Amino acid sequence: MKDQLTVIPKVFTLFRGLAASKSKGRPLFISHLVTTRCNCRCPMCLWRDQHSYEEMSAAEIGSFYRDLRANGFVQVGVWGGEPLVREDAEELLYYARQAGLITVLVTNGFYLKERLKELAPHMDAVILSLDYAGEEHDRMRGCPGLYERVVSVMEALRRQYPHIKVYFNYLLHRGNEDQALPLAELARELDVSFYVCPVKDELYRGTGKRAEPWKTDRENAAMVSNQLINLKRRGYPLNNSYTYLRQFLRDEKTYTCHLPKISMMVYPHGEVINCMNSGVPLGNVTKQSMEEILNSTVHKELKTVALNCNHCNNPNVVDSSFIWELKGEPLLNAVSVLLNR
Repeated sequence: MKDQLTVIPKVFTLFRGLAASKSKGRPLFISHLVTTRCNCRCPMCLWRDQHSYEEMSAAEIGSFYRDLRANGFVQVGVWGGEPLVREDAEELLYYARQAGLITVLVTNGFYLKERLKELAPHMDAVILSLDYAGEEHDRMRGCPGLYERVVSVMEALRRQYPHIKVYFNYLLHRGNEDQALPLAELARELDVSFYVCPVKDELYRGTGKRAEPWKTDRENAAMVSNQLINLKRRGYPLNNSYTYLRQFLRDEKTYTCHLPKISMMVYPHGEVINCMNSGVPLGNVTKQSMEEILNSTVHKELKTVALNCNHCNNPNVVDSSFIWELKGEPLLNAVSVLLNR
């Protein structure tokens, strides 16, 4: 009950942000790629080897986060690459919380346990990557000892910091279709929840890289979809909505994309991604205020153009678009995830 009481104000904050987004057409989430550096070597990673970006300083990021909050944003996802390769990661999370943003750390988990004491006071949620329920995870990600470290830090989080939401992301790709049940069992054992996100053709078209060779085929995707639906019905802690699992895990893309009204993504050097046209970014937060970027012609055009796109199969895009439309099952599922897991 105590954990639920601590999360209820954040749920209200998120839904106030959603109401403001619907009335003003302004996003409430920032996905902040603070670095492209990483200690892993995942073959399906679209950011791998893209280390040429300059990184905003901690002071610049602090100013950026304050500007976000002043413009109605309510949540920041701090990720990479691997965000904890930055020595100033604690400072970045501190600035996010001080700005009044709900703060989510997205990490592969390798360095997290050693830094948990310094980072935990500044986090509302942690999302870890976990694609296999065993040491095959280490081999695939080119990082010996990673699986053991991820499990250990999830145990430490649940034991020492029960108020922090803990999720892991199961990246479904060719070769790990048999991991749905083992990972669901692991999530239940550790008292955490998880998402499934299938590898897709491209995450953002500006990366210039394709993950197509790692995409599971339709037959296997349908098999996993059915298995996950059954696991969710049996009470396993799976966060994807039934609507997503029934349609989009099977690559049946019949949704209207509202992502530009919900979220923005920022590169390490401050560029705001235009997912429809990488050659024309929405702006740069080191050179422009968020107010200028939100009011720019290119952002206004993106909100209209994106309505005709269903390229993405990422649950963050699809389920968020359903929630923005106030579709019943995805909306109720989101409330359940926020309150109970």
